[in-house]
Amino acid sequence: LKLIIEPLGHGPGRCTRDAAAMAPYLSGSELGRPPAFGEEEEDDDATAGDDDDGDLSETDPLAWLRHRLLSRTLEQGGLLPPSRNCQLAEQRPLPLHSLGRLLASATALVCLALVVACLCDVVPPAASHAVLALGLRPAVELAAAGGSSWLMCPTPESCGQQQMRFWRTPPVTLAASVSPSLEHLPGAANATFAAVRARWAASPPTFKGTAVSLSTVAAFSKELLYSDPFDTGAQVPYVDFQAGGSVVVAITQRQVAFLVVNVLMGNTIPAGDGLSDALERCSSQGHTDILYSLLSLLGILSQELEGGDHGTMIVASMPADVDSSGGGWEGRLFYGPVLVAPEVCEEIGAGSSPSCGKPDFMSGGAPGQAVVDIAGDFVGGGSQLCALANSQDESLVQFYSEVLAFAFFVGSGQTKMLPVPMTFLGTRVYLSTISGESTGGAECGRILDSNWLNQDIQKATVQVPLNGQTVTVASSSFVAVRSTSTAAYNKCPIDKLMNNNCDIQRRHLSDDVALWYRAFEPELYPALVRQAIRGVIKTIGTGPWGAGVWYGDSQQYFLAVWLATSLLSSGASLEYYVYDHFCENPGNQCFVLGAKGCAACVAQAGVPSISAERCGAAGLQDMIQKFSGKSSLALFNALKSVGAPPDQVFDLLLAGPEPAEESPV
Repeated sequence: LKLIIEPLGHGPGRCTRDAAAMAPYLSGSELGRPPAFGEEEEDDDATAGDDDDGDLSETDPLAWLRHRLLSRTLEQGGLLPPSRNCQLAEQRPLPLHSLGRLLASATALVCLALVVACLCDVVPPAASHAVLALGLRPAVELAAAGGSSWLMCPTPESCGQQQMRFWRTPPVTLAASVSPSLEHLPGAANATFAAVRARWAASPPTFKGTAVSLSTVAAFSKELLYSDPFDTGAQVPYVDFQAGGSVVVAITQRQVAFLVVNVLMGNTIPAGDGLSDALERCSSQGHTDILYSLLSLLGILSQELEGGDHGTMIVASMPADVDSSGGGWEGRLFYGPVLVAPEVCEEIGAGSSPSCGKPDFMSGGAPGQAVVDIAGDFVGGGSQLCALANSQDESLVQFYSEVLAFAFFVGSGQTKMLPVPMTFLGTRVYLSTISGESTGGAECGRILDSNWLNQDIQKATVQVPLNGQTVTVASSSFVAVRSTSTAAYNKCPIDKLMNNNCDIQRRHLSDDVALWYRAFEPELYPALVRQAIRGVIKTIGTGPWGAGVWYGDSQQYFLAVWLATSLLSSGASLEYYVYDHFCENPGNQCFVLGAKGCAACVAQAGVPSISAERCGAAGLQDMIQKFSGKSSLALFNALKSVGAPPDQVFDLLLAGPEPAEESPV
């Protein structure tokens, strides 16, 4: 034991910050925040002598050992700079009369094992920043004791090489600041949170028959801060989705909730994070939606994650630009994938249910279905993660609270928001209620006045492989994918764009197929998540992607989406939802119904700018009948050579020759 322990002392020539300054990080005590690394201390000399080290070796050998171990580990990783004008502390080996007390503690045995690992260089210097006194090893594999699992990859080749960032305040210290009824929320503007708190306190929402009060949320928050769900103590593993590359983050529901609580309590990492920025920005402008989203996530998980349960895994990843097989979507065209008829779900009229018998695709209630976020360049779009809007992307992120929470992993960029395209596996809807049909209001979705927690939250799960292991995720997903902005071309007035009456709307097929293919093709994602994507995403649910507020041709885009989906190697099928009054560009989607329903749909929508005179004869069912069983190449060639308005796309294709299946046009 003397051979193991004595080398940990501060011998001649070694000068470090006193380990006692790190006590709150080690023991969970509430001694206040120690000086951040690099800060000057009030009295350097006062921290250098024997008094601060005290008689820990005499009275608490375990605390003594933890102090010594942390100093050794942080120095090895270069994270603990020498203090200015410090005095060398006298080397103090562990007295033998304390040996019995040390061996009596099971925790001490764990610490001793870590000492051996450090002294024998089992932990390489490059990874030693991830080795804390609590015993975390670098998360190269997705595994850890006690159900705490996580995986982070800055690039596909660097899994386990995530950064380790110190919280500004140790979470265990922050726990004491959580008031019993959540009277204060330091991360949000006081007046904005006061409005949310007053409404919540006056009528607490229920979940599965149980009232979820702010006291419940506060108790759960305090438990999370004490629980150290990452097993990383005062640090948090971190990657930046804005740094470029195919980043991967896989964390549990408990870990997501832990991040949310820290942000709500005003805690962040020194460089800042995207979620904290959004909360400060939005609440300072009086926006309450982001608070309802984050607090509702905590409210539901407080009821689901009992006894320290970590819940299911959420996996987020970004695709590469080029197909790893080298052929890309153009190469897939030559293989001639056969077009399989999509499932069509019509929602015509306020309060109607999809004709296919499935939930609205935006509600996240259909197991195996990926919801398409009709995005721009960033998840959350123009509202900057603040509030619901009359556009799908801005609103959807508020209901998918875990997606909103992942903004924590954005540490750079002018606006710290998640880039597009991006896929989230295992995400769920925490708020009620959202659908594509917006007849009842101007916004896409609405947070209910009472009982706004989602009672129909996804319960189905699926087990999928991830980095050589098996994890459980919710059987739902969220894929953010942008289209080409027809309106950005400025070659046609809006009223003509809204009626599918501009030739420019039909001239960017290849760009749109490439964008869709990149977002959904598993082979474009890091190898470690490909099987997980295939296992979770069985169908793709979308509305008028491309034909919302970017004003594409709804008929052209239905066929483009069907074509692009047929090229995917995963075999995922398309579920296409039709609305009379979608929350973006309402009424325009009526044109896909043709003579059998277009005019009635336009009348139901009641949008003056949409003209029933633009209803053509052919509808999407005619297109499905014409092209089902044909190759995707045949449809591609037909669309590339389609004529100009005034005739609608469907009418031109129905009257045209049989689809050609030779080389692409």
